Amino acid sequence: GWLCDSFFTGRAEYFLYGETPIEEAFLENYVLYKNDGSYPDGVLPMCYPSTPAEGNKFIPQWDMWYVLEVCEYLTERRPDLDREIFRPSVMGILSFLARYENSDGLLENLPSCNFVEWSTANSWTNDVNYPTNFLYSEMLFAVSRTFSCNKLSQKAQKVRKMAVDRSFNGRFFVDHAINKGTGVYENQKHVSEACQYYSILYGSVKIKEKKHTALKFFS
Repeated sequence: GWLCDSFFTGRAEYFLYGETPIEEAFLENYVLYKNDGSYPDGVLPMCYPSTPAEGNKFIPQWDMWYVLEVCEYLTERRPDLDREIFRPSVMGILSFLARYENSDGLLENLPSCNFVEWSTANSWTNDVNYPTNFLYSEMLFAVSRTFSCNKLSQKAQKVRKMAVDRSFNGRFFVDHAINKGTGVYENQKHVSEACQYYSILYGSVKIKEKKHTALKFFS
């Protein structure tokens, strides 16, 4: 199993079966994972305990999906579990990602293999990728609620607002901005369907608002 996929298969298992034996085993692997130096501190492999062909590459976005899955798992499927079991892996990911926040609080130039989805949108992940930052804000909100970290809620709101404000071009949300140096960021013209979904799902964007009328074509 792969991170991100597991977010959705975990939901499906519980919906169809009412219990979570497969998801429990899957998440236990990551709780037991010990980094032998193959990855930066706090990073989880994209697939474990199997070994991906890419060697030491990892997907930062997939680690965010892991956190989202853990938070949903603990609050909706297994609220009886001790949440502290997952705190080290969750907080390790947050600490790692925080190293790549720019002066605006947005993630910039995440290392290794960045992945948004199987489309051309994945060609526009360089510098500041807005779908990734929408996902980041949602992850911060989830950790804030699940582990009672109020400061993370404030941080999540800032990231969400900044990503919405910076990426909206008057009609749609553009996928990325290029760092031109000295703190100047230039939005590119690339607009993917995926970015619109991320803005709606995790940017708290309301398609019923007049300024977002164009998004109805994507909904």
